[in-house]
Amino acid sequence: MYWQTFKRQKRMRRYPGWPLVILIMAAILIVPPAGAGNPPKSQLDSSLLFAFIQKEDRQSPLVAFGQADSGIDEVLSRENRTFLGRNPALLERIRTQLASETLQWQLEEASTRRMIVPEHRPAYAALFENYCQAAVDYVLQKTRLPNPYRSIATFEDEDGWREAATGEKGGITALLVHNIADVYTEAYVFSDAADGGPKVRIKLSNRSFTGEVGSYSSWLIVGEDKQYEFVRNPYTLWRNSADDPLNVLIAPIEETLHIALRQATEEAIKQRLVSQPPPPPNMVERIVEEWLAVEEAAVGGLVRQLMPEIMDRFLAAWPRRDIDATLAARRQFDKYRYIDAGIRIVETLGLETFINLYQQDPQAFRAMLDAAPIDDAPPSPKASDQRPVAKPAA
Repeated sequence: MYWQTFKRQKRMRRYPGWPLVILIMAAILIVPPAGAGNPPKSQLDSSLLFAFIQKEDRQSPLVAFGQADSGIDEVLSRENRTFLGRNPALLERIRTQLASETLQWQLEEASTRRMIVPEHRPAYAALFENYCQAAVDYVLQKTRLPNPYRSIATFEDEDGWREAATGEKGGITALLVHNIADVYTEAYVFSDAADGGPKVRIKLSNRSFTGEVGSYSSWLIVGEDKQYEFVRNPYTLWRNSADDPLNVLIAPIEETLHIALRQATEEAIKQRLVSQPPPPPNMVERIVEEWLAVEEAAVGGLVRQLMPEIMDRFLAAWPRRDIDATLAARRQFDKYRYIDAGIRIVETLGLETFINLYQQDPQAFRAMLDAAPIDDAPPSPKASDQRPVAKPAA
């Protein structure tokens, strides 16, 4: 049997966020006590941090992260078959190897695997790690939320995800990475159409850089008799590169808040599902997606309140007016459709009052969103947010 590998690459861009996928997967979540304190301001050179973030993304070396998930991606599978049909030279090589003019083929396996580009620049790794730890500590202090993290550390190799993925030591591991890709691979077996005989096996790989800057995932298990259960990843990924540098700096704050609010969101989804006859899968997905948008609005409002303070403390060289531009850019994506209303509601209620409301009664926040006036303009920045500061050079 012959073995050949052909790699094809496609680049995608998406905004950071939390995918809530209907999939069976197990994880353990235990909340440990709070960790280390804030590094001194002198350790956080914001100009150097922005210079690193704005450097061109690196796409190698790729390190495998997690196990491969079996399953066919219909879009990419169709692209692969189109690729084969448009490459007569490749098909002719297979005919020659099989000594046959008429081929038959079979898709033998298909899988997707997450791949990571680690951060191998020690100065940037240390600087970004210090920022993440300082920003998270400050958020936990201001919101009085418990610390969900076992560690916040730079991803180095496969051993890093193996330890994080088990969750055996409790808590969530925040892994800091440079870039994230999904690699979809299909294996095709070709043989003579008449008598089978020898076979040629080839693999086609589609590499897609996801564009995700931060992610924390939950999985919904749909059982019989209205049995619904969520399980959560024991790790979160934070990327240190993006077209908009503020998305990199927002990610640790944003994902920490998603983790804090996730249980309330999951309970709201369960209540919605059990309050009606068992819905079909597409209806379950719509309910999940709707509550994802509600949680994004809550987190967006909290981020808008916290980021100016974090920038004052750690990132004084960057103008806060850019926060509104960064958040407003997300409005083109459907899952951020409530973000403007969320910002207004959190500003009105205040951090702790809003967090308590969401954790105890997320449906009350949902009702506030439904009652909010429709306004295409983003909320105006407060006067205290205006600072005549120039951007640092990249």
